[in-house]
Amino acid sequence: MGMHNFGEKRWGTGILDDVRSQNDQNTRIVGDFTKMVRVVPIVQRMYETISKDDDWRIHFDILVKESGVPELEKVQSIFPQLVTACKWLSQMSGSFRRKTLQTRFFETGDNYYLGMEFPREYESWKKELSDRLVEPLASNREYVSKSRAIDRLRSTFVHHIDRLWYEGCLETIRAGDVYNPGARKRVPRLYLINSYTARSLSSLPIGESFRLVAEPQAKYEVLTKSVTQVIVRSVEGYISKFQNNTKVLREGNLTRGPDGNQESKVVSEMLSSLS
Repeated sequence: MGMHNFGEKRWGTGILDDVRSQNDQNTRIVGDFTKMVRVVPIVQRMYETISKDDDWRIHFDILVKESGVPELEKVQSIFPQLVTACKWLSQMSGSFRRKTLQTRFFETGDNYYLGMEFPREYESWKKELSDRLVEPLASNREYVSKSRAIDRLRSTFVHHIDRLWYEGCLETIRAGDVYNPGARKRVPRLYLINSYTARSLSSLPIGESFRLVAEPQAKYEVLTKSVTQVIVRSVEGYISKFQNNTKVLREGNLTRGPDGNQESKVVSEMLSSLS
């Protein structure tokens, strides 16, 4: 989508050793690769997201249902605990030892990379919360035979709480005074999870990916829009036309596997290794 041409030229003309090519414009979405991001806005956005976004509520419900121990939902509802815990963390974030965190945000074309530190307080909170969410099963002798499934679910919670943190960080960067002049209002929002609520195809911006509600196996990307139709491209590269009112589910923006359809396993393994 030519993302690296957003914004104004960083160095002007004449630099031939640009990291992309010798004849490309020297522009960046982000004015500098390294940014210092304040902790408090990240945690506040985490709380706002988990308490107001229905997709995140459904997402955590599905994590439990698709785990090896869906009985957890019968014992206790995890979502109120997530909301309460994130609210507490947002209230405590002002007392974190580190007030800012160093992030390295790269973009090349339509690919992004975000690397950053985690506060020690967040790390401890995240692990304690994940333990607390599975505790009703872990302490119940009836589920001794499912100890491995309980451990996997605990790790799954850790991983997806990290996703919530990263979404808060990306939104803090996007809404802050970080992007190059002229680009701030045109940079799209990035999503760490898929959407589970149907919407009209016309509501998605150009470049967004989605699945049809009626045919969720196929994944598409919006190429261009008109008054009545939307032209899309499948992961195989085939072009199609859909009506504006077609019901779709927005897809997340994390890396895909070689087939371009399923989320890459590298994403899960990498985030889990950071925890």
